[in-house]
Amino acid sequence: MYNRKYATIIVSVLCVIAIGSLTPKNADSKIITNVPADVSGEEMKAIVIDDFEAATVGGDTGWDVQSEPKQFKSTETEQKMKMKNPVPTLEMKLINGFPNDMSVEEWSLTGLGKKKEKCIGIHFKFRYPGDNSIHILPPKELDWRSKKPVYSFNSSTLQNEQDRGLELPGKARGISLWVHGRGKPYNLEVWVKDYIGETHVLPFGSVNFVGWRPMKVYLPSYIPQATETYPQTRVSKITRFVLRVVPNSTAEEQTEETYFFMDQIKVLTDTFEVNFDGQNLDEAFGGGAINKGVDSSGTGAGK
Repeated sequence: MYNRKYATIIVSVLCVIAIGSLTPKNADSKIITNVPADVSGEEMKAIVIDDFEAATVGGDTGWDVQSEPKQFKSTETEQKMKMKNPVPTLEMKLINGFPNDMSVEEWSLTGLGKKKEKCIGIHFKFRYPGDNSIHILPPKELDWRSKKPVYSFNSSTLQNEQDRGLELPGKARGISLWVHGRGKPYNLEVWVKDYIGETHVLPFGSVNFVGWRPMKVYLPSYIPQATETYPQTRVSKITRFVLRVVPNSTAEEQTEETYFFMDQIKVLTDTFEVNFDGQNLDEAFGGGAINKGVDSSGTGAGK
């Protein structure tokens, strides 16, 4: 009797051990190094990427504004400019003004947001109703940390060129900015270009309100911002903001003089990056860290 009881216990224990040995372990595809993370594999921060305090407007390198349909340029005949120009008014200015409720960043990773004195203002008017839009273009792209120019390979000219773009540090989760509306029927969207070269249009929503208001949009998880090679994080960038007229608005609303103001663009992002012994050895070749920038053609000539 006792022998049968002990035999049953031994068989039960062996079964538990066997089942435990067959249980699959959780898969983990993260880069493993001999230097583990100090705290965790995530480091969320809110970072100001432009506060317009030292911004320039116009020219080849500063903030710029365009319209759809296009505005006739001054090279056209005077009569054509006066009578047929679809956009009789289109101007951008850096002006003194800011939202009172906007906070000042005392500790800033980028050095931006420490004061609030200036903002970007746009004044425009369309002659005809229709699918009208205003495109706000950022300056030429600079590395968000070093502020050095960033070049991308142009397959048409076969040269590295500095495109317009505002880099999003780390693996961005959301973008916010302050907007001053005047009750006009327009929607605001942001265009984000990932490191592969695909552009994603993200809607902030309606600016049909009066006064300053913070607006935000979250980046969907399908936008690629990391790889399984070092460095894992691959920078995305803002290529433009677009004010698009609401389709069902009246002809009178669509052809009114309109003013629009924006201030302090901020990104909620994960800035964690894997660090390991010898990660800077490639700098001896003069090209900087391996694969730090990948241009839109995928050739790796980004930086």
